[in-house]
Amino acid sequence: MIFRARRVSCIFSALFLMLLVSVSGCAANITREELLRQMQTDAPVLIVDVRSQGEYDRDHIPGAVHIPFYSIGSGLRAQGYSKSDPVVLYCEHGPRSSIAGFSLYLSGHEKVYSLEGAMKAWRKNEFPIEVITK
Repeated sequence: MIFRARRVSCIFSALFLMLLVSVSGCAANITREELLRQMQTDAPVLIVDVRSQGEYDRDHIPGAVHIPFYSIGSGLRAQGYSKSDPVVLYCEHGPRSSIAGFSLYLSGHEKVYSLEGAMKAWRKNEFPIEVITK
């Protein structure tokens, strides 16, 4: 019985790892420096913070819009963005933006990017942030 439980556990672990690898491959990475340069142009890219509202309020990348990862497709449509518009996604560490990127990939979005290092690295490297005070 113990052998069978270990085998099932190994199978689920392998499946989870395969899913994680496939999800993270659906969005190209963009570096913090590349995103900062893009933000300073006349045609900045759409930046979407997919974290919770509280995390977004605490600090976010300047100009980023807040759309939770679980409603990324409908949130972009509601704000009038098309599937051909480039979009940069980020969360605190990376998993939520990977899930959001996978969702956009499955729905046909063409230019989806994930912020390398996520918000944690953006903050650590002292890149600009905005804070919402209530």
